[in-house]
Amino acid sequence: MPFHRKKPFSAKKKKAQLQSKRATKREQHSENDVDWNSPEDQPIVASAKPAFKLQQPVAGDGRNKLTSQFDKLSRVEIEANKRRSMQPLKRLDPREGLIMSFDQAYSADVDIPVRPEWEYGESKEQLEERELEYFNGWLERLQESKDESAVSLYEKNLEVWRQLWRVVEISDIMLLIVDIRHPVLHFPPSLYRYITETTGKPLVVVLNKIDLVAETTVQAWMHYFKQKFPSVVLTRFRCFKDQALVDDTKLADMKMRKSRPRKRTHDARLVGDLFAACRSVCEKSKLDLVDWNELIARYTDDAEEEDEDEDEDKDEQDGSSDEEESDVEEMENTGHGERVNSKYVTLGLVGHPNVGKSTIINSIMQRTVVSTSRTPGHTKHFQTIHVTPTLRLCDCPGLVFPCVVERPMQVLAGLYNIAQVQEPYTSVMYLAERVPVERILTLQPPVDNPDLLQGIDYKWSAWSICEAFAYERGFYTSKGARPDVYRAALHILRWVLDGRILLSFKPPNFFDSLEYLRAAAKEEEQQSRGQESKDSSTHEASSDDEDSPQPVAQQSMFALLGEESC
Repeated sequence: MPFHRKKPFSAKKKKAQLQSKRATKREQHSENDVDWNSPEDQPIVASAKPAFKLQQPVAGDGRNKLTSQFDKLSRVEIEANKRRSMQPLKRLDPREGLIMSFDQAYSADVDIPVRPEWEYGESKEQLEERELEYFNGWLERLQESKDESAVSLYEKNLEVWRQLWRVVEISDIMLLIVDIRHPVLHFPPSLYRYITETTGKPLVVVLNKIDLVAETTVQAWMHYFKQKFPSVVLTRFRCFKDQALVDDTKLADMKMRKSRPRKRTHDARLVGDLFAACRSVCEKSKLDLVDWNELIARYTDDAEEEDEDEDEDKDEQDGSSDEEESDVEEMENTGHGERVNSKYVTLGLVGHPNVGKSTIINSIMQRTVVSTSRTPGHTKHFQTIHVTPTLRLCDCPGLVFPCVVERPMQVLAGLYNIAQVQEPYTSVMYLAERVPVERILTLQPPVDNPDLLQGIDYKWSAWSICEAFAYERGFYTSKGARPDVYRAALHILRWVLDGRILLSFKPPNFFDSLEYLRAAAKEEEQQSRGQESKDSSTHEASSDDEDSPQPVAQQSMFALLGEESC
């Protein structure tokens, strides 16, 4: 084969290429022209319904086989949302903005796909073809019954849904992991019906990350779930022991969440409660396979004696990968939806991305046996880990269930990869309308002369918050040295995901409950006492302010939201 020498690419040709690209972009802008003089109440997402795209069969074991698939925003939507984020914020009352119920998150006619019934005589190819046909019918039915803007992001890759089906089939007890900051979003009623009614498996709901909210919030959510689903078994969990419970209505406590220790150790003190909940729902035929009392006592007595240097030992992890392959082979050749392995008690962990499924497994094992990441979709394939010779855990990849909440809420909950967010400013606006972000981050208005704002109530916007945060963190663009607003917005979203900026929703009637009213009355009394002492001795009060941030700690986050009515 003759060798062809590469021709040099001259500067003249490079200039012509750039001019051609710019001309193409100008044509696209003219086709997708946006009217920026529309009223302020222009919808955040306003575009034509995109053409429906059916799921195509995926061959082989390529990298993209288990990659989540979501709809993307058009260029018109991105520009419209960007302009919308530059408008002054409309602060929401906590009784309106921080309340979430099942009626607000899910619709009765939005369900999830379930695996079609199959027989032993069917071949693998026949079954996969029927599953593909059923899945495409489900996609068509969902899009025809609901408007595209009404249903938020949801998983459209059949291979990811197959992982859920297989985990449910091989498991004896299902553990649904939910984030306590927004548990309603992570509890799809259609998944609850699929597990408890279609398959008949027992379900345990694990309220994870309880160290990020106040104890009153945890108790309120447990009471709300018991009212809505009386038969459900609830348990609480925290994966790390380096953080204490905070009052999620105090600005001073929320400011303390900005810093996080670099080295975090797993917390196994609540593993005993988790296994006790599993023992209460385990079927009698398999109850004697596991010594539950010994297992619970192990984590109760030895939780404080964990060895932090055991991460190098990975023998247990190597054995789990072989078990995973044997499970897959068993399900594909001889498995049936009603038949599970009689030698083990299998606990299947399912839920949304970034709710802490893999981290719970590492806390149970008291060392890192499963890799974790805040990037959704990090766990690509379900995997099994043995706790005892007869008890094993099955970690299912996180997938996004269809719901009717706003897309910014899904981004803030970590259901979508933050690095791939096309337009993060709407999510920051959704956050800032409910939480005083600029006060938590102690930001200054992004103006050239801050002295001109003395005595003036500055009107913050999502864009100005990101711009001020870019100035503080030193985020600048490489060309022009302008503040990198996009990078700052992504950074804020990551802090929300990590819990460093707390966005915690409450069940209905939470702010009208007796406990909350008592706490509010006590807070007002402490504020009045502090004001009296300040009036009596101005010099002493100012010295106390320099030594301790106690006056700031008495200010409620919700009171601050009321002060800034934009």
